[in-house]
Amino acid sequence: MFGNGNGTAKGGSPSARVAAYKVCWSQTDASSCYGADVLSAIDHAISDGVDIISVSAGGRNSISPQEIFTDEVSIGSFHALSNNIVVVASAGNDGPKPGTVLNVAPWVFTVAASTIDREFSSTLSLGNNNQVTV
Repeated sequence: MFGNGNGTAKGGSPSARVAAYKVCWSQTDASSCYGADVLSAIDHAISDGVDIISVSAGGRNSISPQEIFTDEVSIGSFHALSNNIVVVASAGNDGPKPGTVLNVAPWVFTVAASTIDREFSSTLSLGNNNQVTV
């Protein structure tokens, strides 16, 4: 791990290309990310033919499972998924409790950081009612 952060890209997919879409705007008192810009960026990414969309804007408030039908990231992600595009999104910045997690729609691949010892377990319920602790 040490010595890899010296300005050279390593690993991953050597043929990958990156497309960036601006959704947050600097304001005099804070930065703001508007839902219309999120939806527009996802639509542009779909039109541009991307394979994966990564949403790293984690400053929003947590949402309940019922709010996935009105949340812009959830709506845009569903549109992307219906076009065979995987959406990876941050779980947020507010902590490990269930009420602090963002991007809870089942069609979004939600990722988060862990502790330094990487002991952050969760139970995953599969469609056949089996449960796996991950």
